[in-house]
Formats: sequence, structure tokens, C-alpha cells
Amino acid sequence: MARRTDIARYINVSVVGLSGVEKDKGHSGVGKSCLCNRFIRSHADDYNVDHISVLSQTDFSGRVVNNDHFLYWGEVVKKSDEGVDYHFSVIEQTEFIDDASFQSFKGGKMEPYVKRCAATKITSAEKLMYICKNQLGIEKEYEQKLLPEGKFNVDGFICIFDVSIVPSRSLEKQIEIVSNILNNLLKTKKPIVFITTKNDDADPAYLREADKLIQRKEYKGVLPLVEVSAHENVNVDLAFIVLAQMIDKTKFRTKITPYVEAARIRRDMMDAASESFLRLIRLHVTDYHSTWSQTIKILNAHNEWIYFVQIFGLDGTQRLFRRHIKMLKEEAITKRIAHYMELLPDILDKLSADRHAEGDWQTVKCTLKQHEDFYQYFYECPEDIPWTECELESDNEETRMPLNVLDTNDAETVFKNYINMLQQEKQQSEMPKRWKKQFKQLLEDTGYVTPGKPLSEVRVLFMGRECFEALSEHDCQQIYDQHQRQIIESAKYNFQELLLEHANIFYNLKSMTPSGTISQDCIKEIIEVLQDDFRYKMLDKLDQDRKTILYQHLNFIHCPMKENCPSYSNCMDVLIEKTLATKNHRPSSWGHNQWFLNTDDNKVNILILGLNYLAEDFVAKIRSQCEDDEYKIDCQFYSLDYRIICGDVSLPQYSFKTSDFVPHGGFCVFSDAKSFEYIRESLEKTLLSNLEQDDKLPFQGLPILLLFLQDISLDSDSVSKLKEEGQSLADNLQCTFMHVCVDEITTDQLVSESLNQLVQSIHHRTGFIYFYQSVIDCLEPDIRVIMSLFCGDDYSVETLLSPFFHHQCYFLSSERSVILETFLGDSRRRVEIIISSFHGANSFRDELVHGFILAYSSKRKASLANLNAFSMNIPNLPIQILAVTDSGGANAFFNNELGHLLITEGNTTADRLNAHFMTFTANVPQKATFYTPFFKEVWEKKPEIEQAFHMEEPSNLDDIDYHSLHDHPIPPPRHESYHLKMNDRK
Repeated sequence: MARRTDIARYINVSVVGLSGVEKDKGHSGVGKSCLCNRFIRSHADDYNVDHISVLSQTDFSGRVVNNDHFLYWGEVVKKSDEGVDYHFSVIEQTEFIDDASFQSFKGGKMEPYVKRCAATKITSAEKLMYICKNQLGIEKEYEQKLLPEGKFNVDGFICIFDVSIVPSRSLEKQIEIVSNILNNLLKTKKPIVFITTKNDDADPAYLREADKLIQRKEYKGVLPLVEVSAHENVNVDLAFIVLAQMIDKTKFRTKITPYVEAARIRRDMMDAASESFLRLIRLHVTDYHSTWSQTIKILNAHNEWIYFVQIFGLDGTQRLFRRHIKMLKEEAITKRIAHYMELLPDILDKLSADRHAEGDWQTVKCTLKQHEDFYQYFYECPEDIPWTECELESDNEETRMPLNVLDTNDAETVFKNYINMLQQEKQQSEMPKRWKKQFKQLLEDTGYVTPGKPLSEVRVLFMGRECFEALSEHDCQQIYDQHQRQIIESAKYNFQELLLEHANIFYNLKSMTPSGTISQDCIKEIIEVLQDDFRYKMLDKLDQDRKTILYQHLNFIHCPMKENCPSYSNCMDVLIEKTLATKNHRPSSWGHNQWFLNTDDNKVNILILGLNYLAEDFVAKIRSQCEDDEYKIDCQFYSLDYRIICGDVSLPQYSFKTSDFVPHGGFCVFSDAKSFEYIRESLEKTLLSNLEQDDKLPFQGLPILLLFLQDISLDSDSVSKLKEEGQSLADNLQCTFMHVCVDEITTDQLVSESLNQLVQSIHHRTGFIYFYQSVIDCLEPDIRVIMSLFCGDDYSVETLLSPFFHHQCYFLSSERSVILETFLGDSRRRVEIIISSFHGANSFRDELVHGFILAYSSKRKASLANLNAFSMNIPNLPIQILAVTDSGGANAFFNNELGHLLITEGNTTADRLNAHFMTFTANVPQKATFYTPFFKEVWEKKPEIEQAFHMEEPSNLDDIDYHSLHDHPIPPPRHESYHLKMNDRK
């Protein structure tokens, strides 16, 4: 030991473990720095997961690293279980990598790490304590503590073994290096503690190998093993205390707790701290109007607060505080609503709501508002105050309630309960109705009542039943007839579904009888396939109806028009036209006049977002090209004003918009990875804040231009990565991305191009719909895709098309098609999507198309069966298959057996067609970029598709068979060459 007193034991510890270049240590280190950080500075806000390993020559020569391959972490006092205070000083033996050569820094006759790390006498004059990697280069802004006397005499070692899987690092390599390290440490005769790190992400094989390593005869009984997780702060102090007791040669040794038990104890401790903190919050914060700053002043002296902040950090503390405030607010609102609900039944009674018992709640509300006494019981809240927070200023005897209360589910429930109460009061006078209902239920419950069976055949089954005996013969017959009509309609629907599920039969039939003539033998073949199915047998007593349905279906196969569609009003062609008819104008959320340019003075307010000096420098470049902040673009002068943001955008002082500055557009400027991360995080924070607004457009529709001003010090790999990430971010935000190398472009060119792009984006955003409505007929799309849906599927057409409608640049090109303007490659392209049923796709058989999107319901066998039949002769084009589900992710696959089966079969179909396969959650509108990857693939293949199209164009159109299969056209077969026209057939 360095020094020893009766008050404290002074322990100098050297932390060692696998170090070096990436080929030795893999993509990440073994956790030496995180262990030291957690031990020396254990509070949550002082713990960093990212530490230095790759340095510049300047940082390596700085006073923190001091041209040495070790870090001085400073000192800390820890108390053992027996009450002894140990004063620890800690260094970390590591190996720093030159960021220019990616090789270890060399210094004199430097020994290999496995020998160098075993040094027991360390010297480094004027070496500063290491705190975090941000300290390098700005050491004066952090605590400056020197290595005492520039010397460090090691009393003991902690050797680390990483038990997590790390890419590019083999287990054998780590075992080899660590065993060499241990061999050199043993030669020092100093105590050693062997610890496994990252046990929160441990691999069982690594754990076994670590245990086998210390069981070797040269280590057995010498190296105690401690299982540690620095991230979770489990057993960190224990490892150092055990080493200190070995150095101190105390008789009492702290018990080494296994990781699983220690982690449980740690969780229990955190849970106890959370519960204590919650009790403190509940006791002192009872008003949901309380603010974070007020709460800190009140509670920051309490031990529970201090302890909780130490464990979870200020961010975790603030999150729990916000949850508590939200709960208080919800409780206050719930209590107020409960009071209103107590008053509501009496108000409904006074306004004679029982007269509207047959109407739905929405209709009843409209009727109530027309009552002359309505405003004696209700009042309207001010527009700028949410109704849930609206409080009456009058006395406590006021019984009126906010008008918006009627829009809640609770109010609707009160109304329904009120109506039920009235109905119960009349129950005695309505017994016949109850008997009729019971008899109807009895018919539904028995399996003997089948379609077409007369009442006389099943009457004996109902003898002795009260509901049957109490009703008259006429009533019984009337109810029975009504039930028969329902089950007959259901049986017909099920039989029709059976026909749809056997689309392959009709495909084969169509292939064998191209002339359209169907013989009785063909009918017999169909019946032989169907007759064993219960849906066929259910119509045994209605054979004529069954034949009629079959013949109508055959007729539809040969004449597939929406007027003949078995789904009737649910024909997809009808639903598509209705849906698109409502989309003639841009959604109202696009019209944000607050961002529009004022055409009178052409003033442009520009937001510039950039870390540190980037935003200021870019504004300086713009102003250097302006005169009195005026700039000429396309023969038009614009007056420019600026707002520079370089801080946390979640704070009010750094918000995009202020009371006296409303931006028309913005530049997001970055030059390296750090400044790009600031841009990304800032935009994400702004997007999250938008979710609380009615407008869900990014930044309320503010045009954004991402500008990559390439730092000349970046290598080519970093430049390529930043370009890719910048373009990806721009695609997600549907904005423009510019990459500029400042050494290759003049300031004049930079300002001109960037301002032109921004002003174009502003005009494009504000005037897009008006422009395209006038030129829509003369625009030719760059690529054309057919999207086919199956009639009768129960998902919402609008939801499936929502990615198109959410797109900021879309318009209608016909009653069943839309055109999107989006980035494909380096430029904006127009993509036309023709939306049709499978059978309606036949209308587009003569047109050049570049790809197909085929959708089916994962709850309906007929849907996938018809997709398969449709795909048998589809052109060899890019295809996207969508399985429409009720839930996303793994739930869609495992939720039920039918969904599991149909998704599996859909994947098989995609493999057969060499197509893409995705699921689409029907109740969750998708992002505007959902179909973009498929459109990009179609765009990339466009040249070869169009070349093949013109090569394969048939010479005699009169010889082509235009008939379609059931619910789909018969396009050309898929084989090695492209056949693109919907009517190209062999």
C-alpha cells in the first residue's frame, strides 16, 4: 500500500484488460473506462458510456493523456461492510489509437500492452485527472486535478474479461490476451481481482470460458471472480473492496455476490428509492399546476430527492415528476367529469331526451342543442382554454357544465344507461317483444334450423319452450321467416365466398374454354370440387338458388364489370372512386398561411439551425452577398431576415417561431458527425412537439433545406456516410438536401444555390395544389404502377391509400389514379399509381406499366386465392405484395391460425414471383414514405422495362384475348423476358 493510517486505508488500483486496435479488441472495448467511471463518479448524471480510445495527436499530447497509455481517474472513498474507509486512487491501463493512422501511438521503446499494463511504478509529470472525453482540448473548463507528485505505485490490479459478444472480436483472442496479462500480473506479486464485465448482456458461452480460465492451475485459488455490470451499477464497488481487503490482508472478507442476486438486490434498492421518492412527490406536489423549477426548490434538500437523483439522474427525476403531474391533472379532470355525469341524467330528463331513445347519441346531441332551455344547463368554453380546464367563476351553486362534456364517451354511456332505465320501466308492457327476442335467439342457437327448412319440420323441437308457446302462430311464423331470410343470405354469401376461394378452378376453366362456352361437363367438374364443403351443403334445400349463384359467378368471370361484381356496393372500383372523389383538394392541414410569403413586400424570414459557429458563419456568407439584406432571385428582390438557433430547441428561447418572428423557411447546416447529430436531434424534438398539435405535418409545414457544408478535414468514408444519412433524413422529412464542398464552390455560388432552393421550396409548398390543378392533364408520369385490391375485403381503402394522401406533393390524375411527386434517385419524379380492383385492372391492359402493388386481406382465404390466380399471368415486373392485417409486427403473424396461414402462403407467393412482401396494418395509417423503396426499385428498372415493352409489343391486336379471369385480368405470363402490356398473351 502507498500509505496506511488508523483512519483510512489508501489503495492504488490499476485496471487492466484487453486493449489495442480494432482487430484485437473488436468494435468496442471491454468496459475498463465505464467501470472506472462508475466507481469514481457513480452518480447517474456523472456516468458516461462513451469514452476516448481513438485520439488526434493533439489530444494525445494534452495534459490529460500526457503522451501516456494510461488514464488517471482520480480518487474516491468507499466504506466496506465492516466500516473501514478505503481511499482509492485509480488508473486505467489502455492503448490509445491515432485517428490518422488507426495504429497505436508510439513512445520510445514502448513494450507490448500485456507487459506494460503490469507496471507497478508509474510516473507522468503534470498529468491531469480524466473526467470525460469532452474534456480534451478544453481542460480548463473542467476540474483540474493532478496525479499526486506525478507518481503512482500500484498496490493491486483489477483484470477485466468482457462476457458480451462484440463484433470483430473472437472469444479465443480475448482469452489468449487476458491469460498473457494475468501471467505478467502474477509476476508482480500484487493482489489481483478478476472481474467479468457487461453481465447485463452476457453470453453463456463467454461466462463458461471465463470460469474455465480462472480454474486453470496457475490461477486457481489466487484470483477471486466478481461478476459486474457498470451500466447497471451492479457489484462495481464490491470488486474494488475485495481487492482492498486482499491488499490490506484483513481477516474479514466481503462475500462475493453472484451477478443474478446482486442485480436483484440493485433492482430492489432502485424500487425502494422510487417508492420513497414517489411518496415525497405525492406529499408535497398536490397541484397539477406545479412547475419543475418550483418543485426543485421545495424538495432538493430532502434525502429521498437527493438519493433518487444520484441513482436515476435529473432527466429520470424530471420524467417521473411529469408523470406525476399528468396523473394529478387526469385525476382532477376525472373528478370534475364525474360530477358532471351525476348532473346529466336530471338534465336529460328535463330536456325530454327519452323521446329520442331510438336515435344514436350524435343525433340526440344535435336535438338537445335546439331545445330552448339548453343553455340553462350548458355553457361554451372560451376557444383558447381546453374545456377540461375550464372553471366557472360564479358561485358553487352553478349547475351548468361545459358544452364539450357531451362529446365524451362518459356522456354517451350516461345517455345509454338513462335510456336503459326508461326501457326497464316499460318492460312489463313489452313482454311480447321479449318473447319474440327469445324465440329469435332460440332459432339462432339451434343447429337444426338450416336454410330452406320449413317450420313444420322443426316445430317439435320448440314444444314446451315458454317463448314459443306464448307467441301466436302468426308471430312464430313471422319470426321464423325473418330468421330464414337471414340464414339464407348468410349461406349465399358463404357459398359465394367458397367460389371465390376456388379461383384456380375458374382459371383452369377459362384456359380450357377461351371461347366462353361452358358445357354441363364443366359444371359437373366444378360441383365435384365444391360438393364436400359445408358451405355447398348448406344450400341443399335451395339448389336452384345455388345454381343461380354459380351461373352468375361464371357470367362475371367472362364479363368482369363492377356492375356484375359479387361484392355489389363493396366493389373496390366503386370504393376507390368514392375515396378519391373526396380528395379533390389538398387536406386542410396543408394550408398554413402563417408560413406563406407575403407577395406585397416579398419578405422572407429565414431560420438557420446549426451547432456552434456553423449557423453564424452561414448567415455571414448570405449577408456578404446582400445589400441591406436584400437578395435578387429570378429577377425578384427579396428582403431577408434571420433567426439563428444553436441551442436546445425544446427550450422556449430556441423555438422555431416567436411572437415577432414567423419563419417562411429554414436551413439546417452541418459539417461533421457531431453537428449532424445536433440537427437530427433538434428536428426530432420539434417533430415530437408537433404530435401535440392538430397539424401533423413536419414543423407545421415549414419548408426545410438540409445543407451539408463538408468539413475539409473529413475523410472520404465519413463524407459518404454523412451524405447518405443526410439524404435519408431529407427523404423522411420530405425536404431538400444539398451537399457542398466549400473548397470547390464560391461564396456567391453557395448563397445563390441555397437561397434559390429554399425559395423554390417555399413557393412549392404554398402553391403546389393550385399549380398542378391547372396543368394536371399535360403532365406525363415518369413511372406508372398498378395497385390492385380485392373486392369485399373489409379493410379501409382510405387507410391503404393513406401514404399517398399524406404525401405533401400528390394530386389526382383520374377518377382511379393519383400522381405523387417524390425523390427517386437524385431528382424529383412523378409516380402515377393506378388503383383498381383485380377485375378492374383489365381496363388498363393496353397501357405501359412499370410495376404492380397487389394487396390481400390476411383474414380472407378468397382474397389470397384471387391474388394467386391474378399473378399466374402477370408481367415479369417489380411486384410488391401487401398482406393487410388488423395488427402489426409479430401479432399479425401469430394472432390467429388463419392469419398465420395466409401470411405464410403470401410469402410463398412472393417467393414464386420474385416479389417483395410486407404487412400493412389496416387500422394504422402509414407514413408517406411507406411505398417509396418499391418506387425506387421500379425507377431503377424503368429503362429495361420500357425497352422490353417496345420489343414485346404484339403485331396484331385483334388476335389478343382480352377476357379476364374471375376478379382479375389475364396479363402475359411471367418468364425470363419482360411482357409489360396487360393484354400481351401467348
